Amino acid sequence: MATTCLELDLPQPFDFKNLLQAHSWVDLLPNCYHAEEISFSRIEELSSAKVVELVIAAPDERVRVTIRHASRLSAGDLREVENRTRHMLRLDEDFTEFYRLCRRMGKPWSAMAPGKGRLLRSPGLFEDIVKVICTTNIQWGGTRRMVAEMVHAFGSPHPLDPELKAFPKPETIASLSLEDFQNQTRLGYRAPFIHQLAVDFYAGGDTFENLRDGGRTTSEIRKELLAIKGIGSYAAASVLMLLGRYDEIPVDSVFQQLMRAKYFKDNDFDLKKALAIYEEWGQWKYLAYWFDLLDYYQ
Repeated sequence: MATTCLELDLPQPFDFKNLLQAHSWVDLLPNCYHAEEISFSRIEELSSAKVVELVIAAPDERVRVTIRHASRLSAGDLREVENRTRHMLRLDEDFTEFYRLCRRMGKPWSAMAPGKGRLLRSPGLFEDIVKVICTTNIQWGGTRRMVAEMVHAFGSPHPLDPELKAFPKPETIASLSLEDFQNQTRLGYRAPFIHQLAVDFYAGGDTFENLRDGGRTTSEIRKELLAIKGIGSYAAASVLMLLGRYDEIPVDSVFQQLMRAKYFKDNDFDLKKALAIYEEWGQWKYLAYWFDLLDYYQ
């Protein structure tokens, strides 16, 4: 096995530990969280078809990416690893305005240390959308099981440890019939949605790339997300967050539980009033809610 290391500068302030712990994506395969080392690893299939293991840590003011690979990596492979790491850690997002609002809005946000706010995401949009679909109408243990089954059944193995696999590529799932896909995983009603999503991603076109277009409005992106089978209002808000858009609140049972516990008496809950609590946050509504949630339950 060969090992190659990359180091990337971190924007300051940056709280790497909080990035890993504030969002449960680190617990979903192919991610593996190493709490004691404050790092995570994942198996990644590159565009060159090479399958590598990435171990990502930030022991100081730089990100250290250790790549474990079986064959020589090209300059293009290394650029791809760097770009995927930058995307996962949101190294190019500017949270200055969010921190300013935290100081102005009072507790609990004013007590939040600078550097928090980033939430881990996947290197690719297909993986993120699939994982969001797997969070709908199910407990977290079920989400972890479904994602693990897909990785084990359809992911490309690391050549030096075949038990470790990457997240499945869309074309791998799209090449199967829906029946075969359903038979190899226990996804329930989500199976047709995920299979169709894989087919659509494999077909290409501009549909999914347009979701990343920073020049478009959030309402335009949200409308296109809602047109994807399996994506409702909660899932759309979650995918928007993973796209770096924090305008929408993910209204689900967890949101309602927090509202009733902290802001309303049980019989007084009103969704419109609940959403208005975060209205002043503007483009940062999702993060305001998310860290309010974490603060309350921690």
